[in-house]
Amino acid sequence: MINYFLSLRSPYTPIISMEDGTVKEEETEQQTETMSKRQRKRLLKHQLFLERRKIKRKEKKERKKAQKRKLQEEGETEEGQTSASVDSFPQKSTFSKRLKLMSSDDASSLRIAIDLSFDDLMSDRDIHKLLKQVQRTYSINRRAKHPVQFYLTSFGGRSKTILEEIKCNYGNWDVHIKAEPYCDVFSQEDVVYLTSDSPNVLSEVDESKAYIIGGLVDHNHHKGLCYEIAVQRGIAHAQLPITEFVKLKSRKVITVNQVFEILLVFTETKDWREAFYKVIPVRKRTEDSETKEVGEENDTVENGGTSEDESEESDEGNN
Repeated sequence: MINYFLSLRSPYTPIISMEDGTVKEEETEQQTETMSKRQRKRLLKHQLFLERRKIKRKEKKERKKAQKRKLQEEGETEEGQTSASVDSFPQKSTFSKRLKLMSSDDASSLRIAIDLSFDDLMSDRDIHKLLKQVQRTYSINRRAKHPVQFYLTSFGGRSKTILEEIKCNYGNWDVHIKAEPYCDVFSQEDVVYLTSDSPNVLSEVDESKAYIIGGLVDHNHHKGLCYEIAVQRGIAHAQLPITEFVKLKSRKVITVNQVFEILLVFTETKDWREAFYKVIPVRKRTEDSETKEVGEENDTVENGGTSEDESEESDEGNN
């Protein structure tokens, strides 16, 4: 029976060794003699393909090794530090020369915190959106000329669980991660809660203060919540002066990372207009804004809410 099936195979199919299961690369003389001219050409073409593929794979491995060595060397020369933080992701070391720590000499003393105490008010889908914004915020701070002191407060619950489920190595982030609420991390006199519902407009950024951004993606289900909490706790609150510089298409709601970046840009430029026009997407602004470039995103939030962001699907939220 075995001989019968062997006789049915293509004349240029490699012979399988019945002893060790390996494929013999050479065809027997008997096989080649029984092949037609077309079959021999196909066999030759197949053999050339296998040889070239082997060579290409080898060359590709060598290129990857050379690239990895180069990236590791670049990482080790960065400000006298090793690329340990990049460990299993050597490609990130290409950015290492631009990354800065909160402990660096040119870092800002300004404190900005994302309040993560709203997990119970959000679905897992919205928490995922919020965490994407948190990750973007972290990335923005690491690449800033003068990184601020970035905090995550009330860290726990579903936010922490989801980050662990997606195997996010947040333990190695250059962030002050606190399980305690912001009111236990900062003195009450230093806290300013950013919320678009506040009647107070922020004119300057005081680097001795701690600015709180509400980590809430709620699709307007809890509008005004952050403001109410600030009033109940007797802490200072304010909204960003967005409407003084930018005309938005809808209500003043922007994402957590946009609020953070606006504050960051302002601390470097001392110019609110530049900060808003640089951060708020054009799609959120109206066409009769002074410059068409900034335009069309829905709203900006003076506090930390969340709205639809271009690259993240964040929904409006914040309060």
